[in-house]
Amino acid sequence: MTIIKFPQKQPKEPAFFSDIEENGYHIYSMENAKIPNFYPSEFPNYPGVALKNLREDDIITIRIFFDFKKGKDIRVEGGYIDLKVESIDDKKLIAVIITALPEEYTLSKGESIEVFQEEILCKAILK
Repeated sequence: MTIIKFPQKQPKEPAFFSDIEENGYHIYSMENAKIPNFYPSEFPNYPGVALKNLREDDIITIRIFFDFKKGKDIRVEGGYIDLKVESIDDKKLIAVIITALPEEYTLSKGESIEVFQEEILCKAILK
């Protein structure tokens, strides 16, 4: 997983750090990635997936960041997790986490979360 250190003084913007402080996690957004300096480093261009191209039980991948406290230091760890689509509407979907995550993270395997189209990096191609 990628490790990113929190800045010494917490900025009001970008939402990247405030989301993590408030919710314990932040889901990478391809829209936010277009904003200069929104994320602390550059990420690859992901293909993305339109909600209209998804169905229930599809497997999708997102990039997510969690706060990780080690002693006095507060850091952010990020990585990819897979989700199974449970329901879809015209603006977002609900999906269950199928990737095992460390116990100290805010979210865990089996938990459902809201995901927006700009947060979906790719859809698994199952044979």
